[in-house]
Amino acid sequence: NKIADHEMDLNIKTYYENSTTVGYTTPSSSYINMNTKFLNTYTVGETAKTMTHEWLHKLGFKHAVSYTTSRDYSVPYGVGRIIKELAAKY
Repeated sequence: NKIADHEMDLNIKTYYENSTTVGYTTPSSSYINMNTKFLNTYTVGETAKTMTHEWLHKLGFKHAVSYTTSRDYSVPYGVGRIIKELAAKY
């Protein structure tokens, strides 16, 4: 949304790919792409975690592409975990 309304805008596009990629986006894209291979089996908490993780990429937060121990503590993964835990409580 080009108007600052202080709300989180989620434009989701779904696709299917037999890969390990759950979702992806870029700061310049208006969409978050989510792989239905995972989305169709995820709990509400896991879906919220993934959408939040990708939305944080839209804000410019990054993490290592390949797994490293520090990647788990990046902003997208850390905040995503918090969202998943909150969803489990409610």
